[in-house]
Amino acid sequence: MSGLEIYETQCKNDIEFENSSIFTVAREGKRKIVYTTQYERNPTLRKRAIQIHGTSCMSCGFNFFEFYGQRGKNYIEVHHVIPLSEFKKEILVNPATDMIVVCANCHRMIHREKNNILTLEELKKIISENEKNFIL
Repeated sequence: MSGLEIYETQCKNDIEFENSSIFTVAREGKRKIVYTTQYERNPTLRKRAIQIHGTSCMSCGFNFFEFYGQRGKNYIEVHHVIPLSEFKKEILVNPATDMIVVCANCHRMIHREKNNILTLEELKKIISENEKNFIL
């Protein structure tokens, strides 16, 4: 094969790949029954954690009210420092020491790897190390 033939073949393959990946249509939304274990949450503890820690993310500082206005007022996610799934029975939870408040993105990053749940300090370190890569 000549260089031109190789180039034309590669271009054709690239175009076919782009077309197939851009216009992919597939089914979603099929219902299925899933059995799982849920851990009971006490809404009073969540409320108290927010009273203690406020509504700004303890990791990145994001505040839903400041960004979204009235729609974000009093919104923040509450994270158990030690996941309830690690305990084999009910436990006493102190919202001042056992819970933190975090934005949805930080909460997701904390739990991103099931077997490597980050501490607040570990996530803050990641954010700190990567902040210099972003210009606001």
